[in-house]
Amino acid sequence: MRQQGLWIIAVLLLTASPVGYAKSCKAYRSCAEVVADYPDGRFGRRDGDGDGVPCENVCRSREQVERLLDGGGKSGKRGATGKR
Repeated sequence: MRQQGLWIIAVLLLTASPVGYAKSCKAYRSCAEVVADYPDGRFGRRDGDGDGVPCENVCRSREQVERLLDGGGKSGKRGATGKR
């Protein structure tokens, strides 16, 4: 019985998604989601052109990303001008 329980735990641990797993940019619905997954600002492949703006399908500007990293922006729906 105990051995069976250990097997179940092992299977669950091996199949569970790790925290902060690598999503593709298409999976994000807002810039806030991207920044939440990479709070240190190291976006790696998410910032393909190295301009500091990850997942440009949802993040519109470096200013928006910086605002979110600083904790000042709650919504990922603002554009480059800061307007909705």
